[in-house]
Amino acid sequence: MSRGDNLIGVPITYKGINMRSKLESKVATVLDILNIKWEYEPKLFLLSNGIYYKPDFYLTELKMWIEVKGLILEHNKKISTLFVQDNKTELILISNENWLWFSTKDFDDGICIDDNVQIGFCSKCNKYFFCSNLGSYHCRNCNTHEGDHDLIRNKFNKEIDFYNINSIKEIKEIYGNCISEL
Repeated sequence: MSRGDNLIGVPITYKGINMRSKLESKVATVLDILNIKWEYEPKLFLLSNGIYYKPDFYLTELKMWIEVKGLILEHNKKISTLFVQDNKTELILISNENWLWFSTKDFDDGICIDDNVQIGFCSKCNKYFFCSNLGSYHCRNCNTHEGDHDLIRNKFNKEIDFYNINSIKEIKEIYGNCISEL
């Protein structure tokens, strides 16, 4: 969460954790379905511009962050860019309508911002990971690279709609046992 956001979510408790919005709980649900380990708001950062910033999720095995917004506004993009630059990390900015990938890891000359976030499944470690069309499709869990692995998001034009858990179930039907049981 960043200072200056005027949109107010409806607080909800998910697995005993008080979250700021229903959308955050839906993102947590998707992460759980994909067996991606996460922590909720584990750290507060002081950015180089003097603003305090607390990303919503830290993906412990992937060593990356997720920020959830009802709408992605221009100042959210600027803060996300600064966070990634200051911390040399990866972050996904998620709204129900859009995902943006921010990374310095695959780019020596600056930051990558991509609106084509992918979910991959690694056949080596049998885990899910996030990646972008820009940069590398390497597994963020075990760091292996097997081409495009099995990229899930956008395949068959199926999108994850965080407010419609049936969209997750449809993806599960397509990919069978890759996704753990609800």
